[in-house]
Amino acid sequence: MKYYFKQFTLLLFLFLLACEGTKTNDCATTDEGRGHVVSVLPFGKISANFLTDFLNDNNIDIGIIPVSDVKVYSIVYETVDWNGDPRQASGAIYVPDEDNSDTEYSLYSSHHGTETKRTNVASITPLRGFDAVFAASIGYIGISPDFLGMGISTDVFHPYIHKFVAEGVVDMLRATKNFACGNDIQLNDQLFLTGYSEGGYVTMATHKLIEGSYSEEFTVTGSAPMAGPYDLITQANWILAKESFPYPSYAGYNGKSYNTIYGWNRAYSELFKSPYAERIPELFDGTKSTGEINDQLEQVTADFYNSKFLSDYLGDGELDLKNAYRENSNHDWTPIAPIRMFHGNADEAVNYQCAVIALEKIKANGGDIKLTTIPNGTHGSSVFISYAGAITWFNTLK
Repeated sequence: MKYYFKQFTLLLFLFLLACEGTKTNDCATTDEGRGHVVSVLPFGKISANFLTDFLNDNNIDIGIIPVSDVKVYSIVYETVDWNGDPRQASGAIYVPDEDNSDTEYSLYSSHHGTETKRTNVASITPLRGFDAVFAASIGYIGISPDFLGMGISTDVFHPYIHKFVAEGVVDMLRATKNFACGNDIQLNDQLFLTGYSEGGYVTMATHKLIEGSYSEEFTVTGSAPMAGPYDLITQANWILAKESFPYPSYAGYNGKSYNTIYGWNRAYSELFKSPYAERIPELFDGTKSTGEINDQLEQVTADFYNSKFLSDYLGDGELDLKNAYRENSNHDWTPIAPIRMFHGNADEAVNYQCAVIALEKIKANGGDIKLTTIPNGTHGSSVFISYAGAITWFNTLK
């Protein structure tokens, strides 16, 4: 679950960034523990002209005309894992390059799609925080969390499509507040959340977590989850009932994530057939991209999954896994802030019905939620249309 842009542009972008200084500390509004800033590394500036050329050269329309240059920072902050053990995580912060003294900024938190290669994140390659960069160019403070288990977080596995990932996003928001305090940047009370694919799931999970557990710290102004698997039972049933699925890496990633978090200690041979089961630990070691992993797995459902697992899951078995999916779904709750979802109805990676079900459930619960359906939109073709819709809506609330 990821979005794509031309790889040569990423390489070019790295050369255009100029580092300007060494690590600094925040003003310690959080002295220790979750959200405390460990270090900040300035990554230089991205010019508005470069951003404009990027959009024009790649024929991209995301509803933004860049206005200001953007200063980029790579940040390391304290967080915890699902056992409550202290960890460090990383991300990127994007700040308009202007006189910040008389401006109060809204926060724009962008959540990336599925990524298995630990270094393919915004704290290392800043343009991977794609929309957050452009949001900063029109007056937001943009942030892009790498997520726990990604970036510098090498000592823990990424909680892929698990609600706990939202806890790390909250700690990134805390760290951003600390960073802003230490750099004389004023923040207002507005917080916008968005993301595509896995990032859509994370956006919905973060919105739900903040309003349920951290409303005294943050107030969500609006969230725009895009192409996310909010109902995990519906998503899993859809994939397993298919004759083939083009992204087998998703299943391996999710299998290792849940096996790790819940301590099931299941042999991967219980889930997948040989030789794919034996490949899972090495494939998901953080050094390989999703494309590389897909090439080492099998798309045909009957050839990839263990036959007993398939019959059990599609029948009355695999109750622990099904219960975990229900526990981590976020399609049935009552938000306070408005939600605007975006999803292509020809999505081959994430079931469009996940968005339809979330719309129906949350609306029935009294939530302010709408779904923009992208006609014939695939997982790839709907990306920039979704971002353009999200930022256009955010600007009406800003």
